[in-house]
Amino acid sequence: MRAEASMKTKLSGKLSHYDKMAASAQQFFTEATACREEAARSLDQVDREGWLKLAREWTELALAAERGQIFRRD
Repeated sequence: MRAEASMKTKLSGKLSHYDKMAASAQQFFTEATACREEAARSLDQVDREGWLKLAREWTELALAAERGQIFRRD
């Protein structure tokens, strides 16, 4: 019985870690989308390039979070 409780605690901890990574990735993808939308609205070429650079960086963070390389700490 005690082993089952310990196993559930370990498993739920891993799921929690996974949930945090998935939430981080989703938030990072959302930020990337917002940056691309700003780029599309931007009238200035330099501003547009800046927004697109930020979008690429957010996307890289999202992909890293999906791979489990980073996660948001609450």
